[in-house]
Amino acid sequence: MATTRGQFAQLMAPGLHDIIFNDLDAQPEEYSQVFNVGPSSRAYEEEVLMAGLGSVPTKPEGEVLKMDDPIQGGSYRLTHQSYALGFQVTREMYNDDQYGKIKRVANDFSMSIKQTVEATSANILTNGFTATTGTITIDGATLFNTAHPLLNGATYSNRAATDISLSVSGLQEIILLFEKMVNERGLIKRSIPEMLVIPPDLQYVAGEILNSSYKPNTGNNEVNVMQGRLEPYMNHYLTSKTAWFVLAGKAKHFLQFFWREQPTFDNQDDFFTKGANFSTFFRFSVGAWYWHGAA
Repeated sequence: MATTRGQFAQLMAPGLHDIIFNDLDAQPEEYSQVFNVGPSSRAYEEEVLMAGLGSVPTKPEGEVLKMDDPIQGGSYRLTHQSYALGFQVTREMYNDDQYGKIKRVANDFSMSIKQTVEATSANILTNGFTATTGTITIDGATLFNTAHPLLNGATYSNRAATDISLSVSGLQEIILLFEKMVNERGLIKRSIPEMLVIPPDLQYVAGEILNSSYKPNTGNNEVNVMQGRLEPYMNHYLTSKTAWFVLAGKAKHFLQFFWREQPTFDNQDDFFTKGANFSTFFRFSVGAWYWHGAA
């Protein structure tokens, strides 16, 4: 009788793959609540910055109207990164498993995938104040910066001059930055803040601020103007316990996640160990190509 290839791996693969996929589906995504997620069919995705026309000047009677031209800025490229991980199940483990050990390995495998996707995305916000991969925007400045250079030669700030804790007054300061935002020509281009992204440590503070009819932690009975103003989004992968972020709606900000290849799984027998090898491979890129709509 001929020996079939992959007999051990093929016997195990369907069950383990089902566990991995089911475990991934059972865990709610957090990165997709914040980032604009889309597919990609190229090695990288690229954006180009342009400034439109300036404000309309007066035209004296009989004189020629003034002409204007758009201004082209720099470009921004998100290059997809590859990720891969494998594990091996010995034949002895498979044959003698009485306690669901193999299933636990599969669960750990799905958790590893989720951790990479979620943590890499969350780090764009966490590291948005420092110059690291994915946090330098199309204008060459960090995502959150007090001096974003505009194509008209001016600058604009989308962060507080000094770090501020999550509070009613802190939110008011950030919302004013949204209300006064300008485009690359310096013309008012209001951005409507909608999302408050917080780590688990700030969920109770955020709840008091956004749900109280009166200002929390004060006995003055002042109306809480922040009540219901923003929608809180808790992200468990933010590494700072105190950092918080305000974003416009997803269609109005520029935090982008591209799937080049979603997680795929492979399996084969190992001739020398007689075990079965399993692996996953995926590619994605994530970053902030422009600062508008984030503070």
